[in-house]
Amino acid sequence: MKKVAILLLMSLTCVSVAIAQTILQGNKFWNGETLYVASIDKKAGSVVLNGADIAGNTAQLTLKKVAKKQAEYTLVKGESEPPMGCSWGSRVQYIRQGGMNFLAFYDSDNAICETMVLTPDNIVNCTAQQTAVDEEGDPMTLISNWLMNQHYLYGLHPELLQGMANKLRSIQRKTLIEKTNQQLINFAIDVGFGLPDVEEPVEDEGAVHHETNSVEADELFLTVSNEREFLEALGSNRTLRIADGTTLYLTNLLNDEAFFTQQGRLWRNDYYDERSQSKQLIVSCSQFDGRQLDLINMHNLTLRGGRDSHIIVSPRYANVLSFYGCTNIRLENLTLGHTDEGYCQGGVVYAEDSENITIANCDLYGCGTYGVEASLVSNLQLERTVIRDCSYGIMELVHVQNVSFQNCDFVRCRQFDLVSIDDASTGVVFDNCRFAQNQGTLFGNRCNVTLRACEIHHAGDTGLDQAHVNYAGGTTQWFTDNDALPARTVGPTKGE
Repeated sequence: MKKVAILLLMSLTCVSVAIAQTILQGNKFWNGETLYVASIDKKAGSVVLNGADIAGNTAQLTLKKVAKKQAEYTLVKGESEPPMGCSWGSRVQYIRQGGMNFLAFYDSDNAICETMVLTPDNIVNCTAQQTAVDEEGDPMTLISNWLMNQHYLYGLHPELLQGMANKLRSIQRKTLIEKTNQQLINFAIDVGFGLPDVEEPVEDEGAVHHETNSVEADELFLTVSNEREFLEALGSNRTLRIADGTTLYLTNLLNDEAFFTQQGRLWRNDYYDERSQSKQLIVSCSQFDGRQLDLINMHNLTLRGGRDSHIIVSPRYANVLSFYGCTNIRLENLTLGHTDEGYCQGGVVYAEDSENITIANCDLYGCGTYGVEASLVSNLQLERTVIRDCSYGIMELVHVQNVSFQNCDFVRCRQFDLVSIDDASTGVVFDNCRFAQNQGTLFGNRCNVTLRACEIHHAGDTGLDQAHVNYAGGTTQWFTDNDALPARTVGPTKGE
């Protein structure tokens, strides 16, 4: 904590010497991830902010000076997207007060949604200071001592954000830092995590109530067309649409250590206990022959494919997507798989200590060991999804509750227990599902399952003890053959 305190004092001391009334040529501004350098166009009356992060990714924002208003600008449409919460034409102020110089970006409600602090430092020092604050700082103390930014706040758990907001509300006479941080935290709660606005006014008892769709109001909808956009856009309370015809080959970027040492991301070569904590993280985790993507503590996240959208990886021991401590996750209209066959481990979709996971209209293919692996998961649902060509089996379920497969096809998987469910799992239902051309024991561990109107083609051992099977509704048909199935509407659709 001493190191952080020194860094905070240095940052405030350094900026306090700047006394310019307007942005000057060469001024540098830091937003927690990207360092922007100002270039003045006096003829146009504008400031171009050219940015770069530690990995060399570039960005550009243009500010137009507002006539007759000191230190007032508007955000002009340019090459890069506006900061989250802003739109083209948003108000931007260059605030100089209390020993601080920073740019304040305002949302449509005229509240600060992002900050960029004036700094004399280079990108290496800025990144190092930000990392020190991220790793060693106490958020409840920082709210009064350090000007925050989106990249810091979005890595915090919603409950922590709410506690920070409550503490700020209890402060009667707030400093500039506290006032600004309060607006930033409210924005993070409203947009980043979808919790109620802590500044919500007291409602008039006689007011007329109008119902609104809170999902539409709070959720972000973003379209991504490459791996970097996808990984940078991941987070809670959002829908990411993968553009038509896009294949996201995640392996190259998962091997980029610099990319995963930035705010909200983590690079790990061994076991990490962050999985049991509350912080939201996007992790590149080492496996035997490569790296896999782990998503930690994500909530209300939808990954939706367009026409012909794929997510693939090449390490054979890596899952394509792994979720830990996540809730309300939906994968829709996607094709997911490996470029090479997996061994020992390395499935397609893995979930642990999570709930409310839905996979709809997807194609989960090998050569992953299993199409779906779940441990300590409740309310897992697969709808109109295909699991095919997996090298160890169809699925492995451990300590799960309330799992349903509706209108799914399971084909050409092999070679051990194809459906492996432990004795502690309950409520596993297959409804109108089809099995065909699989090799191995169909149901392992004498698992308890409900079969409703299924069609099962299997020439090998079914593995079922009929005492463990509940036939509920409709007739399940059994065929001792390896015949291919006629086509039906399962898997990704041609539309969105």
